[in-house]
Amino acid sequence: MLAAERQRQILDRVRRDGNVRTAELAKDLAVTEETIRRDLDFLARRGHVRRSHGGAMDASAPIGELSQSEREGRHLEQKFAIARDAVRQLAPGETILLDASTTALQLAGQLPENLPLKVVTYSLAVVERLAGRGDLEVIQLGGTYDPRGRRFSGMLTESALRLLKIDRFFFSGAGLDPVQGVSEPNPEQARLKRMMIEQAEWCCALIDHSKLGVKADYFFATPTDIQMIITDFESKAYAKSLLKHRPYEIHFAR
Repeated sequence: MLAAERQRQILDRVRRDGNVRTAELAKDLAVTEETIRRDLDFLARRGHVRRSHGGAMDASAPIGELSQSEREGRHLEQKFAIARDAVRQLAPGETILLDASTTALQLAGQLPENLPLKVVTYSLAVVERLAGRGDLEVIQLGGTYDPRGRRFSGMLTESALRLLKIDRFFFSGAGLDPVQGVSEPNPEQARLKRMMIEQAEWCCALIDHSKLGVKADYFFATPTDIQMIITDFESKAYAKSLLKHRPYEIHFAR
């Protein structure tokens, strides 16, 4: 098959599915992964696709924000492993802040019993997950409720946050760029998370492999803001890019 025909087929699939994976394309088109990577680079240079870790996505589609229910079932196994690693970073008596990401929700579900913690969050889903835990002190940051994201935000959320001492902040985002950091498609969420970064003593990004190399519109955490990144083992191939700009510790969760 000629390169032009192969690239046309790749582009057709990207526009149909929204994203593609290098390994799957190589298998379906009976070529090497290196050949597919060159094809994707060619299409990216012409603005047809946006490269991401392990593949590419449709450049014509904005990186929009999914609802919590849409996010919750994606990469569930990887999020579970990331959350399990994050639990190991906790110490008794700490005040931890969890964002409204589904990976932080997994972390909430794995908090060990009889480990005294104060859990601060603006996520209704996290509060519901911890509602029966009498061994934890749970603080809900109020504000204006967003039913799509099942979270609170706004002036009241920010005012309440300023009154609290935060030992550890666990958060995610729509994408992680090794140079520019973690980003969100929602400007209000990016501003709130920026404030949380500044409020916390220690910050940990919970990022599965699908978000590596992705850039959303609003960056809220630079590499120097982050003390640790926990990602899944499928991110190993991307590790060189992360290590190059590394002021943080990286954990690859299995």
